Amino acid sequence: MNRRLLATLLLGFLAALAAGCTAAADKPPKNVKLEISWASEDARVPPFSRVLLAPIELEFRPVEPMSGPNSLGTGRSEFPVTDRDRERLAQDFNDLLRSELAESKSVTVTDTAGPDVLVLKPALRDIVWRVPPEEPAGAKVYLDTVADLTLTVDFVDGESGKTLGNAADRRTAEPANTTGDFGALRGSRVEATAELRRLARKWGTRLRGRVEQLYFASKPR
Repeated sequence: MNRRLLATLLLGFLAALAAGCTAAADKPPKNVKLEISWASEDARVPPFSRVLLAPIELEFRPVEPMSGPNSLGTGRSEFPVTDRDRERLAQDFNDLLRSELAESKSVTVTDTAGPDVLVLKPALRDIVWRVPPEEPAGAKVYLDTVADLTLTVDFVDGESGKTLGNAADRRTAEPANTTGDFGALRGSRVEATAELRRLARKWGTRLRGRVEQLYFASKPR
């Protein structure tokens, strides 16, 4: 093997290795328990007994617009979201996060900020939408994932408006009864919505647990 070819192969290997390292470094965060990153070392949650849940914000990853029905058959895996799907996603997450918080035995949900209130500001960031706008006539679309999305929550003092800390967790909405790439669901709105609602409820349960932990930690001793 001549030296020029060897050098080319070596450069290609190093480039691939660097790309792999970059991909690993950019791996989305996993934070199952919604551990909080505090705004400062001395940040503390004041005592509270009520929680205000702000409307959820949505942020979708930009994608190329659809070029017509044939674009569904080009191996495309990311799609622009329709206004209808955007509204449904926001409504479902608002409702389910709120209903899970309302199950708490320690705090009550309120609609007014002020003293004795912890404000939660949730958002779904970098949403990768994998549900096509519609199935082509005479064909069925199956998906192994519905969407990839990151839940972020800012924890804010209801009296001062100061952000105390935040938590983030990235998840994939995928079929509940399958593992890895061995299962798929019909790319219909009904099935896709069911998986997203399941994820919203799971996050709501974890958020309630984190809020209750903060409630007990903030009580005067």
